[in-house]
Amino acid sequence: MLNTTPFSPFEKGFLWFFLCLVVFAFYYQLGIYPLFLEEPRRGLIALEMMMQDNYWVPTQTGDLYFRKPPLYNWLLILSYKVFGVNEWATRFFSVSSHLLLGLITYLFSKRYLGNALAVLVAFSYLLAVDILVYFSALGEIDLFYALLTTPILFGIFHYGEKGSYLKLFLLVYGLTALAFLTKGLSALPFTGISLLVYFSWKKRFRELFFWRHWLGVLLFSVLVGGYFYKYSQYEEVSGWWTTLFSESAEKATGGGFSKWINHLIAFPLDTLKNLLPATFFLPVIFRKQIIQLLKANRLVWYGVLVFLSNFAVYWLSTEGRSRYIYPLFPFACLVLIYAGELSGVRWKDKYLRAVSIVCAGLMIIAFAAIPFLPSLEAVDNRWVITGVGVFLLSMLLGITLKGRVRPYLAVLAVLCVLRLGFSFIVPQTREKTTGAAKDKALATEFALLTEGKPLYRLGDVRMSLTVVFYLERERGEVLKQKGEFSQGYFFCYTEDLPTTYQPVGELSYHGEPIYLIRYTP
Repeated sequence: MLNTTPFSPFEKGFLWFFLCLVVFAFYYQLGIYPLFLEEPRRGLIALEMMMQDNYWVPTQTGDLYFRKPPLYNWLLILSYKVFGVNEWATRFFSVSSHLLLGLITYLFSKRYLGNALAVLVAFSYLLAVDILVYFSALGEIDLFYALLTTPILFGIFHYGEKGSYLKLFLLVYGLTALAFLTKGLSALPFTGISLLVYFSWKKRFRELFFWRHWLGVLLFSVLVGGYFYKYSQYEEVSGWWTTLFSESAEKATGGGFSKWINHLIAFPLDTLKNLLPATFFLPVIFRKQIIQLLKANRLVWYGVLVFLSNFAVYWLSTEGRSRYIYPLFPFACLVLIYAGELSGVRWKDKYLRAVSIVCAGLMIIAFAAIPFLPSLEAVDNRWVITGVGVFLLSMLLGITLKGRVRPYLAVLAVLCVLRLGFSFIVPQTREKTTGAAKDKALATEFALLTEGKPLYRLGDVRMSLTVVFYLERERGEVLKQKGEFSQGYFFCYTEDLPTTYQPVGELSYHGEPIYLIRYTP
């Protein structure tokens, strides 16, 4: 087991303070802004399951939904029953999954690398910028999926090194089944590639053909097959497999050659950007002895192999996105932190101190500008936000310049303050000025107008899922499709307007107007 210099008492207090700060920031004002992007889809499916009292068949506006199995929707239902059907409940499990995986990453890394390195690895994952200022504020599926998938990769190494192959396969395939029931076929490559890589590297490839492996496969089959058996009692299952396979094929091959070439260039760069702050170590680790250094620790070298082999799948897939490889982020952080901390580069501390000072200085300027930016006029207490941010960052600069903490801890602390600033400002702007805010207001208005009356979509009308979520929540019923007009309210396109109707409201979706009318035959 390796370790860096143990943290001083001051550094321990420093770390606890900023950990508490960032955990607070993750949850602060989490529920004040409307659902947007893919959030309303997740919430809507869970809501319709509840309203239809059917927890096996996912639907979206009453239509069968095949793109994602329902495990994450079940968690949202649990959250809705505990917290109510609201924005906080929709985002709770996503944020909590991220924090929990950070804890798991720390505990796992500590076992093999020691406490100091484990702390740096876990913090680096928690503060990975793409998650820090984007996905950690969304009730999306990806962070929960990472919570299921990363322990698969951890478990392969942990139980493989102990020779506990039965535990390995049962854990791996049990979690793979849950990951499949969360996000479909994408769970299988992570497991399959990682098992092949590990047992080939260990020269125990034959283990994949012993009964222990097949018992794990059986566990996977029982869990996944059990769900689809239950589903088949309500609906045909063929739609599932058609959709899951076609969606995977489209992501792998869609877009054409030029888009593929662009993706080959952009995807690695985007990943490196999204892995900040860990990628601050990149200039440090480029040395001749780096391969020998990485191979010196079996976990680290396993992390290299697992990351590169799984990364290649999404690198070669035109529609691959950085969020698809969140399960690999803890390993990327582990490798980068290990290599950077143990590289022996003499100028490392000076370089990281300069990074922390520059980042803190830029953040001070950004916080100081907040009261004067017209785009932030909707934000309350701007001077208070400025005061808090400038105070924390000035204190941090003083600590850094005095050398009270190692430079990389200062970098991490700057990102914690960044997330606090994000939580002060962005939720308020989303609450008051975004398209989602307008959609929520429209949905509330339409729900009042149509209260107690039948309401349908005419034919293939498609509209903002934010509107649909809040409309269904307020009305307490699914907005179903109907093929022809009857007494009641309808959403319809311009070309479908009947000769006899009463206009009630209007909205647009992808530039196409949609009318809410009262049909009176």
